[in-house]
Amino acid sequence: MAWIEHLRIRGLRNLAAVELSLSEGHVCLVGGNGAGKTSLLEAVYLVNRGGSFRGRRHGPVVMHGAAGASIDLAGYQGGHAVRRQWRSELGVVTRETGLPVRLVGSAMHALVEGDPELRRRFIDWNVFHVEHGLAELRSRLRRSAAQRNAWLRAGGQGAAIWDAEYAAALSILAKVRADLLDRLRQAFHTLALELGVLDGLELVWRSDIPTDPDQTLAVLQRQLPGDVGRGYTYLSASRGDFCLQRDGTTWVGSRGQNKTAGVLLQLAADRVVREQYPEPSIWLVDDLPAELDRERQALLYGAIRAASTQVLSTALESPGSAVRQAGMQVFHVEHGTVRSMPSLRAVV
Repeated sequence: MAWIEHLRIRGLRNLAAVELSLSEGHVCLVGGNGAGKTSLLEAVYLVNRGGSFRGRRHGPVVMHGAAGASIDLAGYQGGHAVRRQWRSELGVVTRETGLPVRLVGSAMHALVEGDPELRRRFIDWNVFHVEHGLAELRSRLRRSAAQRNAWLRAGGQGAAIWDAEYAAALSILAKVRADLLDRLRQAFHTLALELGVLDGLELVWRSDIPTDPDQTLAVLQRQLPGDVGRGYTYLSASRGDFCLQRDGTTWVGSRGQNKTAGVLLQLAADRVVREQYPEPSIWLVDDLPAELDRERQALLYGAIRAASTQVLSTALESPGSAVRQAGMQVFHVEHGTVRSMPSLRAVV
């Protein structure tokens, strides 16, 4: 079982010096906007994934005026004690050195209603965990795409020597994405039935990339004049996307419904990955209550807790009766400082 026992943070955003001793189960970080709650989740993500889940608009991770930032983590994985470190001067931690973590961000609705690139990254991240060799495949695809695009910019004269390699790599990627989506579709359907939400919705993968390399090669040949004019290959890894449908029609939900669907997608992906890697992830849940009523919050928190050994969540105020859990740890975060509050000993 993966969980964090101790977390030490120095110089990360507004967290000058924070040390937390954590327990298994649900840990809730309570505080106002800008207090540092999300930065605590970001620290856990950084030390395990090697990168931040926040965009550039949030600025540098190192606290203003600080010489650097550091994160030290002690915990358990597979029954063994582990230690992880992150230092801003290094700035990277390989995936193999991290504990498994899953993020439910404050903008989960964007996974349904946002840019297709978000959904492709979601699919590819989960493909990475169930298909060996994806990193090598992506490298192969980038290399052949760069060579083919250089040939196109030069006028596409002579033999199309990179077409077969590019078509083969692109078709493999299309197939592993489609296979993952099939498994994700079933897991999503099962979860919707179990939780009694969003019943009747179906995940649909849409891509004009054939999974047969010969067919992909034929498409490249047909599109060659247009590709020469553009100076790049139109048929690329960015041509795939998925949507939610009901009765064959694209579904459009409210912001709260889309957020619920985004959380269910993460839960479904976790089930798919755990078919191969059974150990539960540590879940980082940022501002789940926003746009959700108490009943929906309780339902989703319950599903997340059932899928994990440890949940770290944020909220503007202390957990209400709908989501309280016996033994839940609660910390108050204010101006980058963290204070332990009495653990909740009973569900009320």
